[in-house]
Amino acid sequence: MKAFKFYLIVARGKHKGMPISITVDLFMIGTSRMCQLRSKVEGVGEEHCALVVRERKIYVRDMASGFTTTLNGDLVPPGQEWPMHPGDKLDVGPLEFVVQFREKPLSGRDLEEWAARSLDVTAEQELFDEEADAFHQTTNASEAAASIIDQLQAMKGMVKGRLRIGKEGGITTIRFNDTQMVDEGEIALIKKELCDNLSRNNLRVLLDCKNLRRVSTSGVKMLGEVYVWLKGWGSSMAMCRVRPEVIPIFTTLDLAKIPVFPDKKVAVATRW
Repeated sequence: MKAFKFYLIVARGKHKGMPISITVDLFMIGTSRMCQLRSKVEGVGEEHCALVVRERKIYVRDMASGFTTTLNGDLVPPGQEWPMHPGDKLDVGPLEFVVQFREKPLSGRDLEEWAARSLDVTAEQELFDEEADAFHQTTNASEAAASIIDQLQAMKGMVKGRLRIGKEGGITTIRFNDTQMVDEGEIALIKKELCDNLSRNNLRVLLDCKNLRRVSTSGVKMLGEVYVWLKGWGSSMAMCRVRPEVIPIFTTLDLAKIPVFPDKKVAVATRW
C-alpha cells in the first residue's frame, strides 16, 4: 500500500510556505534527538507532541512535556490525541504550522508554490535552530488560521477546519469536509466549529451533507442540537444532499422539523 503523505507548512518567516513532507506513521516534534523535527526554541518540550497516522487519518498527540500543544486555538490536553484535517492550525509551543494534504504528486517547484498559496502571512521571526539538519528550518509564529480562509474565493466557500463555509443567495452554506461523523471527539469539534462560525442573528443555514457517508446516532443528535441552538439566534437551518446510505440513521431520530432537500440548487431556491 502506498504511504499516506501529508505536510506541515511553515506559517511565516524566512521559510514561510515551506512544506515539510511526512510519510511515516509516527512523526515526533520536540528538542530530543529522537524527534524527526527538532527545535531549540524556548517553549518546545523534549518530546513535545507526536503526529500519528492510522487508517489514512492523522492525529496529534500531546506528549505531556509540560509545554502546550493547540489545534485551531484549542488546547490539546496532556496525553490526549485529537484528529487533524486539511487547513488545521497546529501550534507546538511557539511554533505554528498549517496541516495540508495533497492528493496528486507535484514537482518540487509546483509543490512550493502550492504550499505558499496555503498561507498569507507577513511577519518574520526566527524560531528554529538554523544550524540543525534539513528538518530544522527557520520560521515563526503567526495568525495562520485566518490565512486559510482568505486564500479561497468567496463563491467557492471558505475552508475552516472541518467545514467549507460559503454564501449563496443570502444563505450561509456549510459543507462537511469529512466522510464520517462517528468519533465522539470529532463530533464535539464539529459542533464547536459550527457554533463558532454561526453565532450571529437571523441566518439561513444550509448544511450540505454530500461528503458524509457514515453518521452515528451521536452525530445526528448533535445536528439536532445545532438546529435548536440556531433557533435561539433567530436563525433557520436546512440540509441537502443527504446520501442514501445515511438516511436510515437520520430517520431514527425526530429531525422532521429540519427541511431536507435533494440538492443544493433546490434548497437555495426554496423558502424555509
